[in-house]
Amino acid sequence: MFKRTAILGALIFSAPAFTKDVPWFQSNTPLTQAHKHLLNSDLPGMFSSLVEVWQLGKNQTINPHLNELLLQSLEVDCGKSLDTKPLPDWLKSVVVKQTDIQSPGRDSYRASVEVESSVAVSDVSLTKWVSRSLTTDNVLSSVQLSDTVTKYVKRYNLNSRMTMGLYRIDVTGIDNSIWSSWLVLGEFKAKVAVRWQSKEQWKVEKNALLNPHCPLPKLDVSLYDYVEGKYNRVWGKVYESDYPSSIDSGVVPAGRYVLAVAVNQTRWQGPIVVEQSQTISKTYDVSLEE
Repeated sequence: MFKRTAILGALIFSAPAFTKDVPWFQSNTPLTQAHKHLLNSDLPGMFSSLVEVWQLGKNQTINPHLNELLLQSLEVDCGKSLDTKPLPDWLKSVVVKQTDIQSPGRDSYRASVEVESSVAVSDVSLTKWVSRSLTTDNVLSSVQLSDTVTKYVKRYNLNSRMTMGLYRIDVTGIDNSIWSSWLVLGEFKAKVAVRWQSKEQWKVEKNALLNPHCPLPKLDVSLYDYVEGKYNRVWGKVYESDYPSSIDSGVVPAGRYVLAVAVNQTRWQGPIVVEQSQTISKTYDVSLEE
């Protein structure tokens, strides 16, 4: 409790003053309301006020402060209480992913929205406030998970990393069912990162203390081959702890592959899962001796 109060106090006194000679909590702005709600442990109220501040967008100098507010709210339960409204019955899950991919000589960025639905979906979209498309380089795909549920994925290939701010998710069913939600993204601060240590080994580094209320970062190690213009995953394993630094011998036949090592970190925004991923990749040769 002391830690939370101390951090909130620092946030309050570091925030810009909107009016001179007016005490902080005597003004009634969405930002002061966000502070009040957070101090009172009213996370849905805090999130609603935070959305309103981003909608107004009057002063970009406070963006880092808004980011700190979001991060502080995650210290309670990793974002589960930011929105108490459940998904509609026909929508089983919503996952938003931000992915940074580092390969030799090239960095690339992707975003995706994955939804599982019992209603056929005609479109899934993620836009930046106000109604700005992330990119025209996007595609909607689907896969049948069961007799009643289908997974839809809208992928966006981006020129740069998604910036902090306010976004809108929209899912539209062919029967005119519609679900929408605001999404607030903060600045990407990877608490766990991965880098190459040698030609065939990598190293997982912890850059900050982990949020005990969030799932442990997962390490996803995969091998791909390239056949007829497509990458096919031929081997993979996910680790939640005791991260390895190399691949055991004998997992795939001799040949040339692409090795991808990803650190995936997850939080929530109410019922929405928000995943940030850092991936490093390079060619990987498996010899007969191995």
